[in-house]
Amino acid sequence: MTTAGRPVVAVVGPDGAGKSTLTALLAERCTAAGHPASRVDRWDIADGARYPNASCLTGDVAVARRCAALMPGTPRLLFLLWASALALADRPAGPEEILLLDGYWQKHAASEIAYGADPAWVEAVGAGLPAADLTVYLRIDPEAAWSRKAGRPVPFECGMDLSCSRESFLAHQRSITATLDRWAARDGWLVADTRTTPQRLADSVMAAVLRLVGTESRAAA
Repeated sequence: MTTAGRPVVAVVGPDGAGKSTLTALLAERCTAAGHPASRVDRWDIADGARYPNASCLTGDVAVARRCAALMPGTPRLLFLLWASALALADRPAGPEEILLLDGYWQKHAASEIAYGADPAWVEAVGAGLPAADLTVYLRIDPEAAWSRKAGRPVPFECGMDLSCSRESFLAHQRSITATLDRWAARDGWLVADTRTTPQRLADSVMAAVLRLVGTESRAAA
């Protein structure tokens, strides 16, 4: 599937997996290889100039994040999935630009399942969003993610535990990972090894992205 003719690559994973780092590296490498690429984050919609359909937001991402964290589970998931869908659908970009989705919707959906939401309902809502052409799953052990956070996570990474304890972080991330593992196996995601360096990780994922672009170029021809 493409969005307005643009290849879509979703990079998903638990907190601390390195999604933002990888999408930044991929954007640089794709562009250097002659395939213009842009990172897309759900919070991009706070930029009213680029996303006039989201002008109801204040423009302050920190405020939007805090408000989302305080919402009850069902409205929160719907809001975050709306933001993810709008950031992708209204993205001002060239027709052949690769869109690199930093996180997309899956981790938030897995979080709500961890909070007790009905998995069937969550998956049904998520299925209504545009599918990515390639989904890259950055799987990381929760202990390793805790180390990357240097003991300074935020409440939403700890199941909303305000103390942000190691135990709550690990428990919440294990639940998220279990759901993402199941979806990855079912939907054929590309599972990437996060135990290597960011540069080597980008090398391996870049190969898959170039194969995708080559396939789509031939299909368009």
